[in-house]
Amino acid sequence: MSKKLIGRSLSIALLLAFLDGSIAVAQASSPRPNASQLKCTPIGRVLNNSDRGLKAGSLICPGDRLQPKSGRTVEVLCYLNQQILQLKGGNATDQLNGCMPRATRFKPCTPENRSACPKFKGPGEGNNTPAIISPYSSTLLNRRPTISWYAVTHATSYTVQVSGQGVDWQVVVKDRVLTYPKHQPALQFGNAYKITVIANRNNSAVSASTSVVNLVAENNAKKIAARIKQIHNLNLPKDEAAFLDLDAIYMSQNLLSETINTLNGRAKAGSRNPTLYRVLGDRYLEAGLPQEARREYATAAQLAAAVNNSTELAKARIGLRRANAIASFQPG
Repeated sequence: MSKKLIGRSLSIALLLAFLDGSIAVAQASSPRPNASQLKCTPIGRVLNNSDRGLKAGSLICPGDRLQPKSGRTVEVLCYLNQQILQLKGGNATDQLNGCMPRATRFKPCTPENRSACPKFKGPGEGNNTPAIISPYSSTLLNRRPTISWYAVTHATSYTVQVSGQGVDWQVVVKDRVLTYPKHQPALQFGNAYKITVIANRNNSAVSASTSVVNLVAENNAKKIAARIKQIHNLNLPKDEAAFLDLDAIYMSQNLLSETINTLNGRAKAGSRNPTLYRVLGDRYLEAGLPQEARREYATAAQLAAAVNNSTELAKARIGLRRANAIASFQPG
């Protein structure tokens, strides 16, 4: 073989080796597949491009190793405890222990342990109280929340009153859902507000329900908005982003209303993901709404059974039992 031919063969071999190496590097640093394609239950997601192996948007499995680039900090959103870790040099794998779950929000609700059953929102005795459904929690980010309540038997109208710092208005409506009036001033960050719904029969008030909500501080609202934007910029599958990432960010601040509205938005968009409905059921339970939770758990179970997802089917069934226990054994 001539020197020229040997040189050409060597060049081709080196080029192929280089290409193989480049492909390997690209594969190692590409984002992980979405949650439905993983063979593990993800514990978090990498939020930036500061890791040598996992790009921003990559899901993290238990036992994964992180390798922060020199002088860089890897941001990880943890799903089990809704925390964001800042991982620098050293043994970053050990630092993932910070993603371990906190104590569960739910305590067993059983006939023998009724004190563990949360006080839930629901129609009053004989449907005579307009119990407020939404806002779903006492902590809010949305300055113009939708207000809804349970219907009262024979009520002909409802008076909705909202009062607090810089806000004082009331309106009479026929329906049991009120979109925050555009012409009224928005709730102000860092302040508390009282929401009252009065059921009227003809011209007389027959019953009322009141809820107090607190808007997060403005600087905290800006931080949350920045995190939400960061998640949207990752271009994740919409259902997955809703029940994993956005839910974790909202729940880190106990923003039940925001995460329930987000999950409901995906459900109304036609989601067929059983996990989304199961998480929505979980959040309704935390909001004290077992009737709504049962509906979502039933949908989750139906969708999980249709695709032979035994894991989600089992979780949905557990949720249904929990919701039934809370509704049946709520202390009077």
